[in-house]
Amino acid sequence: RLQVPGLHNVQNALAAATAAYALRIPPTHIESGLSQYAGVKGRLQRKTGQHNATLIDDTYNANPDSVRAAIAVLAAEPGRRVLVLGDMGELGARGSLLHAEIGTAARQAGIDHLLTLGDLSQAAAMSFGSGARHFETLDALCAALEQLLERGTTVLVKGSRFMRMERVVERFANGEPQAARGGH
Repeated sequence: RLQVPGLHNVQNALAAATAAYALRIPPTHIESGLSQYAGVKGRLQRKTGQHNATLIDDTYNANPDSVRAAIAVLAAEPGRRVLVLGDMGELGARGSLLHAEIGTAARQAGIDHLLTLGDLSQAAAMSFGSGARHFETLDALCAALEQLLERGTTVLVKGSRFMRMERVVERFANGEPQAARGGH
């Protein structure tokens, strides 16, 4: 059983297992290694947040594909689902359009709230529609997020490195990471 969530991680594990098997590593060793892998800091790390909300720290980096994968993970969570999104960088002239597509994807996936930070992510909030809010400052975003935190709420935080979205996780996380839930 994998300790990391997401279909993309299942695909990664299958590729790793196939390579290990081709190298004649015994299947029991492959299974043991995959079941012990706990992920990488800032990559879908589940933490307990204030008011017993669940935080998913996916702040390591962001691009359109990784944000879509993160949305799929968040959409599979029970209860209220909140996506906190900082800008995705290095997208060129299509940056605003790609952010708008992410807002639409989040809405279509059933995400309840979208909180955005950064110039480009405003397009995501606009395309998401009702339930989205765009913020000019991290403090304003965090104040709004605090109002949404309660047991049964899952918050996934994502953004490119330059946005330093881990600051949101640091503000609201309590103690040690949770064990993965919904792994495959």
